[in-house]
Amino acid sequence: MDDGDSKALERDFSERFETLASFYDTDALTMSEEEVQSLTPILNSLKQDKHRYQVIEEIAEGGEKKISLVHDHRLDRRIAMARAVRNKAPQDLEQFLREARLTANLAHPNIMPVYNMGLDEEGEPFFSMELIPGDSLKTIIRKLRDGDAAYRMDYPIETLLNIFLKICEAIAYAHSRGVLHLDIKPDNIRVGEFGEVLVCDWGLARVIHGTPDQDVEDSPELDGDILNDMTLSGTLKGTPGFMAPEQTQAYGEKNEKTDIYALGVLLYNLLTYQLPVEGSSANEVIQNTRAGKIISPRRRRQERRVPKSLVAVIMKALALDPADRYDGVLALRSEIQRFLSGHPTKAEHAGWIIKTSLLLQRHSRMSFLLISFLIILAFVISGYLVEIAHEKAEAVAARKNAEANFQLYKKEQQQRQQLGVNLGEAVSYTVRSRDFVNAASMILLLETGLKENVDTVKRQNLYEQKGILHFVLQEFNAANDSFEKAGESKRIGQLRTLSEKYAKIKTVDKKQLTDRQLADLIHESNAAQQMTIYYVYYHHMRRRPSRAKAVDYEPLAAAVLDKLNYTNYAKKNGLKYTWSKEGGTLDLKGAPYTVFSINIIGVYRRNVLEPLKLKSLDLSNTRIEHLYELRGMRLDELKISGVAISGKSKSSMLNQLNSLGLKRIVMDVNKFPEDTIAALRERMEVVGTYAEADRLKKIAQERRKTEQRKRSDTKK
Repeated sequence: MDDGDSKALERDFSERFETLASFYDTDALTMSEEEVQSLTPILNSLKQDKHRYQVIEEIAEGGEKKISLVHDHRLDRRIAMARAVRNKAPQDLEQFLREARLTANLAHPNIMPVYNMGLDEEGEPFFSMELIPGDSLKTIIRKLRDGDAAYRMDYPIETLLNIFLKICEAIAYAHSRGVLHLDIKPDNIRVGEFGEVLVCDWGLARVIHGTPDQDVEDSPELDGDILNDMTLSGTLKGTPGFMAPEQTQAYGEKNEKTDIYALGVLLYNLLTYQLPVEGSSANEVIQNTRAGKIISPRRRRQERRVPKSLVAVIMKALALDPADRYDGVLALRSEIQRFLSGHPTKAEHAGWIIKTSLLLQRHSRMSFLLISFLIILAFVISGYLVEIAHEKAEAVAARKNAEANFQLYKKEQQQRQQLGVNLGEAVSYTVRSRDFVNAASMILLLETGLKENVDTVKRQNLYEQKGILHFVLQEFNAANDSFEKAGESKRIGQLRTLSEKYAKIKTVDKKQLTDRQLADLIHESNAAQQMTIYYVYYHHMRRRPSRAKAVDYEPLAAAVLDKLNYTNYAKKNGLKYTWSKEGGTLDLKGAPYTVFSINIIGVYRRNVLEPLKLKSLDLSNTRIEHLYELRGMRLDELKISGVAISGKSKSSMLNQLNSLGLKRIVMDVNKFPEDTIAALRERMEVVGTYAEADRLKKIAQERRKTEQRKRSDTKK
């Protein structure tokens, strides 16, 4: 087609368009003012001269603030609004507003979000926040203590521990921003109908200056001079029973371990429905706290004792000396994860008997069948020795009966899996579930649920969940479609933005992002979407070609390492990774990493460095505590000089290094027992570093020379 034909077609199209547009000439229509206004109802509502907030009813009132149920006319939704109870002095109002501003700067899915702050028509300060239907954790514990059957069914120990994990994640995030809560208790935890867990009431929170992780997620540094309460300095603040010993002192030093103590009390309260310290008055409780008079959790509930491994975790968190508590909230959180996955906790120092017992419990069904089979077999053999002919017949019959029962059991399990659960319950579970391992199957289930006649709110929830499931599968176009049908939602706010961006980068849903593109997505995601990002990585690695190059994976490894360890180290500095025909070499000397594996409990655990196909790894002067984090890797060389490894005994070191296939290890040999070094040298080359030992040796030699010179001078 030449230019003449193209221009003729363009003129013809323009003439047709003008003719068609004349049919829709709204200027030629005559409309009344009411008809014009009916076209823009939302805009008109903003122009109306009426108050934005309408108080519906009072929800609760405490010593510091009162909470009301409020309707927001501008956004047409119901929210919660807080006002100060003590509002006479400007200092009281300032403290009330400090809490609002501090909470608003803590953006995390398990921290109560603040929407707005201001002064009402009467000049009284307020701040608004999310309205979460559900119970406070205090109500849940009270119902469990009273024996409420419905609550005991809804909140077994596994559910309570998962609630505790989310609380730990919120407090760990606050600590990464340099903020202490200082009032962690069940009253200040909200549990929603769909598994939401929100930490509230940051009125006693304190900003610590000079924290090392203030650059987490590129968030601005919080100003303690503004946000800390200066008017009550030196005054005892907190809730007796939940306060750490140092918090009961007016000028006691408070740090992250103060909150760890309160988390220990909260865990104790969740499992026993009581407090670890008793007293007939608040003053007596405080005195007993200072003295460390903790009542063992196993003495609290005789009908169902607290597991020994959790008792050890609680008692470590409640140590009188802060130095004896966990080093950080994430360390406490990992202990609970170990228990939930059926592994021993570090705090209990489990022996081989306990470890074997837990192994059998993790595979209880198979163990039961095996033991049952062995018992029957032993009975048959013993009977065979007593009455050969008669007992042989009974043994054959018993064995056939056992095999028939086992086959019936397997058939019943298969039928249960095929039949599934009731559709309504399955759809409801899918909406509440945060487990996106079977994302494709859950999408099909949600699509079936969407065909049913459901109310608007449930339909929105179904589309939200469907969009997130598409997102973790990197089906960004399908995710955008679901997010659009779900409407505005805080839960999918950033996911919607990321999905829209990467749908333009990867236009075909069936294709997969490259490793570098996924690394960019992970760096752009915030802390609120961290678990979702783990599932994106999980599905990405499942579909990643086995022939993919190790060097292509390096940016993805850097992004995931940063996300796992709440840092931007690799984003700023990159990874010192090199590749040759012999394999990869990675230098992480001095890096702030302690976690190297993504762990989806009961489903998936993977070392994120494994695809780099390393032969040499340098972890000198890093923060790694134990070498189990390197499971899944096969290395020729490992460097751990300047590393404080927990468990330096021969058996512990051999267990930690057994799976790595090492040929050479570089370590501070003077920091380990001699039998440990000897056992390692039987299996690999041990290169010793003696920085401290050499320094002391030289000092001793100089002293001997000086003494010899003095003796020589004296003789002369």
